[in-house]
Amino acid sequence: MNYLVTGLICSGKSTFLDIAKKYSFNIIKSDDIVSNLYSDESVVYEIEKHLNIDPDQDNLEAIVKKLFFKSKKNREIIEAVFHPIVHEIIKKSLDKNENLMIELPPIINNYELFQKYKSIYIHATKEIRIKRFNKRNNIDSTYFDEINALQRDFELIKEACDLVICNDNDADALNKHFDKGIIKK
Repeated sequence: MNYLVTGLICSGKSTFLDIAKKYSFNIIKSDDIVSNLYSDESVVYEIEKHLNIDPDQDNLEAIVKKLFFKSKKNREIIEAVFHPIVHEIIKKSLDKNENLMIELPPIINNYELFQKYKSIYIHATKEIRIKRFNKRNNIDSTYFDEINALQRDFELIKEACDLVICNDNDADALNKHFDKGIIKK
């Protein structure tokens, strides 16, 4: 069986996906799909054109990430270029494979996918997520707040998911969903 996996920043999605690998699931992360699209000349052209980026710039991905957080208009442009392609890749992957889990952020642009495909929402309280973020990242905590704000539609996404898993405990608690057969291959 295939699943989309989502949850807020530092909720435990990556840990959950690492556990899923041990149960013979293949894993795809939407961030990896986006990173790979930077080698697609047509995507690069669209991004540079619509964001007025000089084509000779180094590290386009870092520039786009910075612009993404700079304004709502930039986010809309970036999402308009990437999301249709990412969604198509995800749909094809889910239709062609078995025992696949795809990580996807809990944003409104992904809502239709969460309604259409089997989905799992990994939940953790904000306090726990902040602690995890601070342990793992040497990034300014404003990054956590920025990402958290972008994922403001998470309740709607959470309601659309087939299974909600609480991850306020340690990672071993996530295993039980596989061991008990709640998550099926």
